Amino acid sequence: MKRIYLFLLSIFALVACCCDRLYDTPLDDERFNAGKDDVPPQYYANLYDPVRDEGQFWMPDVMAPTPKLPITNFGLFGISRGDRNDPDVPGGGATNVNGDGLQYHLLSQSFAALLDKGLAAGKLVSGGWLDTYDGWSAYRTLMKECQLSPTWLVHTGNPLTNPGFGPIDGGVMDYLGKNYVLTDVRNNPESGVVAVVASHVYSAFIVDAREKAFYDANGFTMVYDASKKTTADSWREFKDKCDNSALVVMPVWTGEMADFAIANNLFAININKKYNTDAGGQNADLFKEVLAWLKPNSPVYGWEVGVNEDVFVNPVSQSGNMMVALQEFNVPWFAKNYKARQSGLLSQVFDPHDIDFSTNDTKRFVSYYLSDGAHAGWMLRGFVENYYSDPKASEVKMGFGITATNISQIAPTQFDVILSSQPENTSLIESFGGGYWYADNYGVSANRKERLADLAGKVASHMRQHKITVLEQIAMDPKSDAAKEAYQAFVDANDQLEGIVAIQYAPSYAEAGGEIMWVTNKNGFDIPVVTVSYSIWNFGSQNRTRDGSPTYIAHKLNADKNPFSAVIVHAWSSFADTGESDDELAENQGTDIRGASAAEMCARRLDSDYETVCMQELIWRIRMKYRPEQTEKYLNTYF
Repeated sequence: MKRIYLFLLSIFALVACCCDRLYDTPLDDERFNAGKDDVPPQYYANLYDPVRDEGQFWMPDVMAPTPKLPITNFGLFGISRGDRNDPDVPGGGATNVNGDGLQYHLLSQSFAALLDKGLAAGKLVSGGWLDTYDGWSAYRTLMKECQLSPTWLVHTGNPLTNPGFGPIDGGVMDYLGKNYVLTDVRNNPESGVVAVVASHVYSAFIVDAREKAFYDANGFTMVYDASKKTTADSWREFKDKCDNSALVVMPVWTGEMADFAIANNLFAININKKYNTDAGGQNADLFKEVLAWLKPNSPVYGWEVGVNEDVFVNPVSQSGNMMVALQEFNVPWFAKNYKARQSGLLSQVFDPHDIDFSTNDTKRFVSYYLSDGAHAGWMLRGFVENYYSDPKASEVKMGFGITATNISQIAPTQFDVILSSQPENTSLIESFGGGYWYADNYGVSANRKERLADLAGKVASHMRQHKITVLEQIAMDPKSDAAKEAYQAFVDANDQLEGIVAIQYAPSYAEAGGEIMWVTNKNGFDIPVVTVSYSIWNFGSQNRTRDGSPTYIAHKLNADKNPFSAVIVHAWSSFADTGESDDELAENQGTDIRGASAAEMCARRLDSDYETVCMQELIWRIRMKYRPEQTEKYLNTYF
């Protein structure tokens, strides 16, 4: 009755004072787009910010403003072959007509990137698309959005020497010229990484030593020899010619992300000097030097292979920069003019007024959420198809960690897909706030306090403009004073933040054991930091103390007296559905069930006093249980 009375009173006051500000729905797009900041949000569902540039964007964008569309000539380079990063494919120019191997991959990456720069400069009407992952929705959606209807296609062979290319190239070769940077990727793996930087410095294609005679005979000129150069040489020679607002981590013997680095004039670095192993040495000290050169809070795009992720994420975090897990093609196209393409779509609105808090003392509550939301590349290829669309997601009220801050810049179209297709009763959680970094060591080798405040403010803008109200954080020790300092920075920056869920990097996401900590926001409300109680994770022939199969975690929860539990589901673990069996290891022998379906296998085995809730409801129940006066005061502010 009290809520009905408050509702009617508020309606009467709004009508009497300002009829034109009465809204029939909390999601009035016209009001949202108008950005009427003078209108106080009376409905809780209206508590979000209008989309605008508040300085929160950090991604370089060579394609802004967007090229005029449609592109009249468009090249589709067939590099989806499994051998695209093979350094040992025989060469010889005309003999390599199938476009095989790393040499063709790097050539195509450099060609596409130089076309991107020509388009952005308004000098070309021809574009290039690196054809791969064509089964993933993000690639199909983007090609449609860009109105890409190729009038010439180069699925195989060398796009620079393909018969008939010259007459229909729209002036491409006249503009780009016939200069190349030389590599020798078979004998010097680092030469490919060096060549990526040299390509944008010299506006030149990348050609391998196997093909040199062929290109020389066809009128091309070598303008830089990277064949014997190291990444350290590249740093000494080219750092002053690179943009220090971002960095690309690019393993040797790979071509992914080369077009992005070249198009945006970025430095590229490899951690391992040999592919997939540290046996050949690492560029560890050089990496730290490059990180210190970056502007504060810069994104570091890419990923290294053959080492534990903390080997490179730790230095990134300590330097006060953000690791962005991304190994894609065509990123300049995904991100083109991204600031102007922010749609203002909202996360599914969860209203805490709808919770029956009277059950807080009679039930136990559990919430499941999916790990690895900080993986930006996964958001483009596989997340929606294999996890987000799982029909069990709504049933278990799944939480989905997503890197909203990054995917909204990397691929606004895909971000819109995620927001518009959010399964009913689920929660979206920002992971981890700008990228992959650790809350307890971020910026320790720089100005930590200043960098935390700046990053938290930018993340707050992204979250508030899409009504994402829960933040995930990761730390080496999520209960440490240093981690709490980071939590405080994000709470200080965002008074719409409902709660934080925290995980530990190692030895277990759930090492903190479900402990709840509190951080006070600028309005005096205490915000819970909920550490994960357990993780559903396949460890094969064993389960661990707080990690294991769905059945094992169900047994743990049933024995647990904690009234509130957050359970993280390891995205890369899969299981077998064993029906009603109580065998705690049998599920680990399967590969069919993962994500929300794995969570459902746990939920079906819980005692009858358990209720599965979404992460937002878990947080609000915690707030009402332990801070009832504050919570009632806050909820009574809205209706």
